[in-house]
Amino acid sequence: TMSSGLRLALVSFFFGWLLSPLLRPLTAPGSLDDIASWALQGPGRDIPVPLMGVWLFRGLNPTFLYDFSFARAWDPQARSLVVDMSGPGMMVLPDAVPKQFTGDFQDTSPSGPVSGAAMLRLFSVLRHSNTFVFNEDFTRARILPSFGFPFYPLGFLARAKLREELVLQRGGVWKRINFAPPSNTTQTDAHYYLHPVLLRSADGSHRVRKDVLRMARRKLAAGNGTFARIG
Repeated sequence: TMSSGLRLALVSFFFGWLLSPLLRPLTAPGSLDDIASWALQGPGRDIPVPLMGVWLFRGLNPTFLYDFSFARAWDPQARSLVVDMSGPGMMVLPDAVPKQFTGDFQDTSPSGPVSGAAMLRLFSVLRHSNTFVFNEDFTRARILPSFGFPFYPLGFLARAKLREELVLQRGGVWKRINFAPPSNTTQTDAHYYLHPVLLRSADGSHRVRKDVLRMARRKLAAGNGTFARIG
């Protein structure tokens, strides 16, 4: 039988691993006004999907930006990739909480009353990721959430019971939509949008959407003026 000392060591190791992301600092990636100089540098920057860019969250708070160059596990046959929700691609407004945002930025996909920093820490402890599976013309993606490892029960239940999709709209904006379980045939009111701040072309060049950059500055000001990611 396993000794009590070995059991204690295994339990300590597991909880040490589980909570280890809490030791990683939150850092500011750079200036929003200079975003083209530091963004879209991740290892997945050559993945050929229309989401390759930096996107502003509107309707989901206190998330701020997502840099899809940090997507991974691209499968061209399945047209799928994985996005780590606490990886360096996810940027939040660390000191802000959802109730601060009104008008254009008010919640349309309600989240818990926690700060951006707390939300990012929670995602990191849960090892939360999303797999995006695109349709043939890359205008729609099914989103499959995962927590922990693929075989982890919470992740399995989430993938089995939840239906979430991302749909391309006019002007290059994507809309995240949810469906009501368990039938998942009726769309709910919960939704949010991803607006393109910075896009990467096939030749590797970057294009800043100045109108969306102005929108991002306004959201940043509403969220206490700082943004960060887990470094």
